[in-house]
Amino acid sequence: MGYPSLIVPIIVLAIFGVDFKKGFLLLQLFLWTDLVTTALKILVEYPRPYYVGKKAINLENNATSTSHCGDKKVINLENNTASTSLFSENGIKDIFALPDNQTLKTFHLKEACKLSSLGFPSGHVSLTTVLWEGIATVFNSRLIRILTTFAIVLMAFLRVYLGKHFIGDVFGGLIVGLISLGVFKYFLKSPMKRDFFKKESFELVLRRQNLIFYCFMFVIPIILITLSLVRLQPLNPCTVADLFGMVGPVFGMNIAYLLIIRKGIPSDTGSTEQRATRAFIAFLLFEVSKIILETCFCTGQMGDHYLCTMAETINYQPFAFLKCALIGFLKAFIPVFTIWVSVVICTKLNLYRKNEERL
Repeated sequence: MGYPSLIVPIIVLAIFGVDFKKGFLLLQLFLWTDLVTTALKILVEYPRPYYVGKKAINLENNATSTSHCGDKKVINLENNTASTSLFSENGIKDIFALPDNQTLKTFHLKEACKLSSLGFPSGHVSLTTVLWEGIATVFNSRLIRILTTFAIVLMAFLRVYLGKHFIGDVFGGLIVGLISLGVFKYFLKSPMKRDFFKKESFELVLRRQNLIFYCFMFVIPIILITLSLVRLQPLNPCTVADLFGMVGPVFGMNIAYLLIIRKGIPSDTGSTEQRATRAFIAFLLFEVSKIILETCFCTGQMGDHYLCTMAETINYQPFAFLKCALIGFLKAFIPVFTIWVSVVICTKLNLYRKNEERL
């Protein structure tokens, strides 16, 4: 429910197989919530459960935790390895246990510069909330709205049960998701929704509405990453790569949209076979681009280790930061940018036509 392997096909199908405008609005909601959630993690700097104890085990990568903090017995069951999790040994009261001040101070000194160690708010919960309720909203589906509550509760339960989050983290993620949905629903009812799909709203002119859209699409992400760079100290090239990876999808999505709307938003006409073919092409390009990046730039799971090792061998020189920032950005930017490539290919193959009347 909160994993890319499920989320990407859903959003691709919505954009290319059902309704381009509604699907793209859903993508905007999802990526902006992800960006805001990550920025809040950095600003709050609160640890995950398995980073607060020497006895804690992080089984996501089948490795023993290297935490220097506290003494909590917390287990991460991400890879289905048998263990006891937060609900065992000391009872359900452990769900509400929080690190003491000394533990937090130690965490901030040892681990807080690593994005993967930050837990509040829960991204899985915030993204699950906006994904399913967002789908229910844009497609006006009562059934999905009913299932949304079940999906949120299940995701929150799993994140605590697997030792990935404290219970406060999942409540924080729920609040972020609900606030994002509130802003999104306000946007849908405002005139800005209609203007967002007008070509003239993105012309390079000094018009108030144009400036608002460009500020939202490009200036705010730059501000968020700047604040994050200032907050996360000391910086290392791996962390810089992660930070630029935060804004990569948003820039990829928005630049792709600018290219699409200048030529005309594609219509949603077509047979079931045409719609399925469009979605397949878009999903294929997305996945192929990720594989190419992992191969060429070493940005897979081994690639993260490679970036850190590379940075250490050149003593954190400015070149290391620049290279890691560029790789981190491209890793996140290019797969989302393939939306534009997919639209061009599908148009060339006559899988749908541009509908000028709908702009």
